[in-house]
Amino acid sequence: MTKVLEFFKTIWSWLYERTVIWFIFAFFLLIGWGNIQKNELTSELKEEQFNCRLECLPMSSEFFQNQNGNQCWCYNDVNTLVKPQ
Repeated sequence: MTKVLEFFKTIWSWLYERTVIWFIFAFFLLIGWGNIQKNELTSELKEEQFNCRLECLPMSSEFFQNQNGNQCWCYNDVNTLVKPQ
């Protein structure tokens, strides 16, 4: 039993002595993960905007973002917007 406790003490002291390194590692890990998530959201948004343009060809399009989601609208004429079908 004492050997097991000594083993865990040595592991704990090794981890404790390197606490700053673990925090720095966790910081960069979280920054990297956040950057990956941001890139995925950006690529999805760009794809939705591109699909909106394709749906409205040959007319112009508007892509709106709000709390209810993203909406694509096509110009029917200068003053009129219609939803694509």
